[in-house]
Amino acid sequence: MGHVASLFVMGAEKYNDEEIALFNGVLKRLVDLVEDRDKEELSEKLCEVRTTPRELVLKLADEDLIISRYMLQYSTVLTLDDLMQLAKIKGQGHLLAISKRERLEARLTDVLIERGEQPVRRSVAANPGAELSNWGTKFLVKIAEKDPVLRESMIHRSDLKPEHFDRLIKQLPEDQGKKMRHLYSSNEKLAEELFHEASNLVAKSKLDRKNSRIDTKGSVREIRSGAKTLDKVFIEHTLSNRLLDLSYLLAELAGLDQKYVLNGFLRSEIDGVAIVCRALEVGEMEFSTFCKARCSILGLPANVAEKWLSDYCVLTVTDAQRALRFIKVRLKALEQPAA
Repeated sequence: MGHVASLFVMGAEKYNDEEIALFNGVLKRLVDLVEDRDKEELSEKLCEVRTTPRELVLKLADEDLIISRYMLQYSTVLTLDDLMQLAKIKGQGHLLAISKRERLEARLTDVLIERGEQPVRRSVAANPGAELSNWGTKFLVKIAEKDPVLRESMIHRSDLKPEHFDRLIKQLPEDQGKKMRHLYSSNEKLAEELFHEASNLVAKSKLDRKNSRIDTKGSVREIRSGAKTLDKVFIEHTLSNRLLDLSYLLAELAGLDQKYVLNGFLRSEIDGVAIVCRALEVGEMEFSTFCKARCSILGLPANVAEKWLSDYCVLTVTDAQRALRFIKVRLKALEQPAA
């Protein structure tokens, strides 16, 4: 079975429907004749192969957790209906595996939250790719009152409405809640300025328009895969004066519309772009180089760059990431009336 599976994986993208059906028939017969450790190995080997026959995927997904977890978490062959059905009948371990999938629709997270116990609910809350319904959000916010770990995950989410943040912040100890409220209010104004000023500032931009977004998309992939560091790409773009491309790069990595990051580049204040850069953990030396380039573009004296860097050095990654989440929530709320 292992040999047949290896042959299938090697040519999975090339086989035609008839050949795939042949592999499916052979593997389905063999899987009933082997021990669990062999089934586990098969499930792990095939879980990310998108041409794995659906019958075989469903068979493995319905096995004991040690076998099914790979298919439940990674297989794109499983449909929403497949996952819904499994989530309604399977145990907590299976639910936990499903909750870790890269993308989860709200209908599915509702089932996971309703049937799942604490580990499942925590996993859903911590999964940025898990879409939450209004009911699911309210339920998780409510139970966060007695679960600090879940509460922290919910505070980190970028898809919550302001009223949900308010309720979560009220659950915090007084000193921590006070700090969070201050952070939120100070960045609410920034978000509104980024939203309302974006189009005008971008239209008046003096940035070089000769961008090469195709190369930058490649850089995003390399950063996400670990082939390149953000600092290396950041400094390359800055030194070659590719700030338009750099705004796209940061926007992609931060989950923002490019116009808001570009607006942050062009405003006289640097708080917006500093929050994005620190949240993404751009190094201080790299940020210093960017500040100098920014001063040159905006026609500001060199000592302004030193002030910007000084402020950047005292901004913590944790506070920057929280500020970025608040800004994204507020921008989303501002965009809704226009949509």
